[in-house]
Amino acid sequence: MIKLIAFDLWQTLAYRDVDYSTTSRMLEVFKIQIPKKQFVKLFEQTLQTKRWSSKTEAYTTLCQAMGLEPTEQNITTLIQIRDQAEAQTKLYPYTISLLHQLRSLGYKTGLVSNSSTFAVEILKKQTNILDYIDYPLFSFEIGVIKPDLKFFQTLLKLAGRQPQESIMVGDKEGDDVEQSHGIGMNAILFQNYEQLKKDLAAFSININ
Repeated sequence: MIKLIAFDLWQTLAYRDVDYSTTSRMLEVFKIQIPKKQFVKLFEQTLQTKRWSSKTEAYTTLCQAMGLEPTEQNITTLIQIRDQAEAQTKLYPYTISLLHQLRSLGYKTGLVSNSSTFAVEILKKQTNILDYIDYPLFSFEIGVIKPDLKFFQTLLKLAGRQPQESIMVGDKEGDDVEQSHGIGMNAILFQNYEQLKKDLAAFSININ
């Protein structure tokens, strides 16, 4: 029986209302020849796996990881690119209704997100999503990023649930679906809300 439904955050429950990718913008501005997928993981591993004391400290470390001289200008430029995007953090129209319905049906909700301390501060300031999450878990709290199995194992331990009692919902096949499914969790690849309703219905979880 399903008791826990966990979600990825970005592009599943929340998004940033900008017409560009911050990692793509950083590569473009600094003319860094790193493949986009590789740089996304470098960015996440660098910024999203610890509690930073300041943005300056965090982005100094990112500069070094990118092979850039950590000058004040370089650090400031990186911060500005990210801050402008994070300021546009929003929830999808269905997000709160979805989480509220799941709770009303008796399910516990979890969150498994590669996020920095700075992104979560904005999330808390601009949305009330965490009021509807029973077990929020962020990469900076445990020191790893998805698809590390520790992420999903920590969530299950936190919630006190077995893998087969849980569903992981996320928009990335590798980060969200394959790894969680690999440890015995049920998994749903998020495509859009209408498809999610159909996929949940297959588990006899009916939402509007």
